[in-house]
Amino acid sequence: MIKTKNSTIQYFYKLLLVSLLCGYFITSCEDNNGTKADLVSSMLNLDHLDHLGEVVSHNGEPVRLIHIYAEAPDYDWVGDGDEGVSCVDDVARAAVVYLRHFELTGNEESAEKAKELLRFVLYMQTEEGLFHNFVFSNKLDKNTTHQNSVADKMNWWGGRAIWALGTGARVLADYDPSFSQKSLASIDRSMPHIEELLKNYPNIKTENGYQMPKWLIGGSASDATSELLLGLAAANEVLSNETYQDAISKLSEGISMMQYGNLSEAPYGAHISWEGGWHGWGNSQTMALVDAGYLESARYEAENFYPWLLVNGWLHSFELQNPENRRYYEQIAYAVRPVSVGLIRLYEETQNENFAIMAGLASSWFTGNNVTTENMYNSRQGYGYDGISNENTINKNSGAESTIEANMTILEVEQHPVASKWMYAKSGDKMEVQVNEKNYVYKVFEVSKNGQNDEIVLVLNLDNASYELMDMNELEIFLEN
Repeated sequence: MIKTKNSTIQYFYKLLLVSLLCGYFITSCEDNNGTKADLVSSMLNLDHLDHLGEVVSHNGEPVRLIHIYAEAPDYDWVGDGDEGVSCVDDVARAAVVYLRHFELTGNEESAEKAKELLRFVLYMQTEEGLFHNFVFSNKLDKNTTHQNSVADKMNWWGGRAIWALGTGARVLADYDPSFSQKSLASIDRSMPHIEELLKNYPNIKTENGYQMPKWLIGGSASDATSELLLGLAAANEVLSNETYQDAISKLSEGISMMQYGNLSEAPYGAHISWEGGWHGWGNSQTMALVDAGYLESARYEAENFYPWLLVNGWLHSFELQNPENRRYYEQIAYAVRPVSVGLIRLYEETQNENFAIMAGLASSWFTGNNVTTENMYNSRQGYGYDGISNENTINKNSGAESTIEANMTILEVEQHPVASKWMYAKSGDKMEVQVNEKNYVYKVFEVSKNGQNDEIVLVLNLDNASYELMDMNELEIFLEN
């Protein structure tokens, strides 16, 4: 090291060192295929998520709330007089974002923010191991009576709490072993309630002609159960035991049972959310099944429903009894993240680039590849807009859920250049053709960068219930046949 008393020279050498380090970081960041990642172009911005946070003290330790709503144009905090100002639903998912940001970048500020959020989750757990959801104010006064905050069974917010705690246990294992163990202990307090669900294994029921498990959250809620499974799979990486493994196996089996149809036959290979049908939000089944090691059902959704969705367009929901009667709005970030990140997890596990490309195409919803053609993520401020109300209207509020889900998607997709490239795609209309007396539909996606255009075509074979990704030359040859 060069030592000098001259402050100008010191400054020069510090600047040179920072430049060299930054250059090294940018050129040495590789994805699983060894491809260089262009970190300079990152869209990720956690500023608004930071803004939604508020740190208070409890028992001498910092606890972070995430305020539920922030309304345009000033984006100040907005509470809900009936429910409260912050909830486990949002705090837990925000913790996952900060934990993953720390894990992927080494940013210790994110690790500390995650710990503050996890303290909120721990505070909301009852002695019996269940969770209340809402607090009325920054005084941490729990809402124990609202139907979305009662701690009477394992439910949505309980599943999300386990997701955050399991992720915390895994990610913080080396950084803060004590906190990691505290997170595992909290999960263990909840296990009797998970085992209560599993007492129904292997009982099934028949709804609308489909067989369904009775041992998931709410009986057959594979959406809520998927986020519980994410937490258990993460915890099992830190401390593998028979209790975790038994729950992971049975919950994965139950989620897999909630999958019907194929690319050509409704409900198109989707994991149905619950016995009534499918909705976009919270459908983390593919993501969770990959983490749990159950790839077959995850891959089936990624090779059937996800291509179908990308070509036919984003949906809000449909009923299992009549899946052709589709509802399209409101479209939200929480429906895009499960598709995008589920595909990323499959890519990481299989190295099949088709999954990475489709993950990027799915995430392009945030960059204007949607019915409004407007961005649903503001990278300058970090706003994740609350939804698309119809083809002409965007809800420009930016509450916790949309902000968290947008950041989670972008963080994960940007780790892999083959995926992040297609995050900026724009698509044409769905086209229908017949080739060799077989029926196909396809959609062309285009990315423009540095004056060059790249195109890729997602083709669905409706007769064979299969998909293919082609370049334009391959499409021309295919159509000529």
